[in-house]
Amino acid sequence: MNITHAFGVWTQKLGQPGMDVRIIHEMSEDEFARHVDAVNAYETLVERGAFSLILRNHSNLQIMVDTFANVERYAGEFRQTNREVVKRSLMAELTNWLAATRLYLENERDFILREFGKSSEEMSEYKNATSSAFDEHVGYRFLYNLRDYTQHCGIPPGRMQVSGNRPNRNVAITLDRSRLLTARFNWSSHAKLLLESWPEQILLMPLLEDAMAGYAAVEDRMLRIAIRRCVAVSPLLLETLRSGDIDDGNPALFRISGVGLGDQSTDFSLRAIPVISALEAVVSASKDADPLESLRVREVNAPPKMPTSGKRASAVLSSFFVGGGQQAASETVNRILQEDGDVSPLISDLINVSTVLTHMLSQIVGASPHALLGKLGDPDAE
Repeated sequence: MNITHAFGVWTQKLGQPGMDVRIIHEMSEDEFARHVDAVNAYETLVERGAFSLILRNHSNLQIMVDTFANVERYAGEFRQTNREVVKRSLMAELTNWLAATRLYLENERDFILREFGKSSEEMSEYKNATSSAFDEHVGYRFLYNLRDYTQHCGIPPGRMQVSGNRPNRNVAITLDRSRLLTARFNWSSHAKLLLESWPEQILLMPLLEDAMAGYAAVEDRMLRIAIRRCVAVSPLLLETLRSGDIDDGNPALFRISGVGLGDQSTDFSLRAIPVISALEAVVSASKDADPLESLRVREVNAPPKMPTSGKRASAVLSSFFVGGGQQAASETVNRILQEDGDVSPLISDLINVSTVLTHMLSQIVGASPHALLGKLGDPDAE
């Protein structure tokens, strides 16, 4: 069986069952491998999947805490919500975050080993970044060891504590110090020292925020390494992209197997190549004083700023979905009106939250907020 490696483009019309492939030129297996490595370098820079998991799980945990805090402040004493179930959900989300941090650190270490080697300058940069995060951030240091605890002992023991009187109710997520210390687990000397100095109920969210600062610092260093790697291999891809007429096709590397290119039994796999403008943007940024700052994506159409905090609208929504439906939401609205003595703040909150949600939806579906609002308001719109 013949195997052909090539550079070309593919196109696919709407509803087309397959795709049209046009080969621009063939290449050797070694050239193909070098091009795939170059594409990997670019994707490592722009596809930060493992770090995105850390961000997402952190956000999920914070949103859960805020939601239950709002229910406590405005929707009563969890009349229809089991606190034990809520606590387990929060601890499960924490476990997801801990798992994501391990995945992230291992992915970045393996990237350095694969691309630069164990004794490289890049490996020293990685170790320095993680060591600095460990030394400078108590949250990073403790939760790093708590991650190992979850692997051997399960979900961390914790609880949800509610304090204060309405409307100033506070919800705090804590870890049980005694259960952690008496568990059959070999704590590191750093973590054990912290545990022995902390109160019985350890506040989780401040530790998590501090740890996030440490991981952000590590990610900053990894992005700078990825930029350098991408810049080094971009000329190879740019030369190939400019070697033929791409037109409106999608450039890709093809690995074709079969008797011949025209044989009916021909099979192929492809690897997409980033477009010229994307590669040129990275190369251009590398000439700036701070390449990473030059490449940061800034939202063109920022969501509208909210003149009120949004807590009233969040409380109404929370009580509706968590507290028991329309009746609970009505009770929450009445309580808010009694506390404010005015309907304007609640209306402003609801309008602002609706506007932000519309903006988010428009970004997802690729429509302008005005066009989306028009379609939402027209039941006959396609």
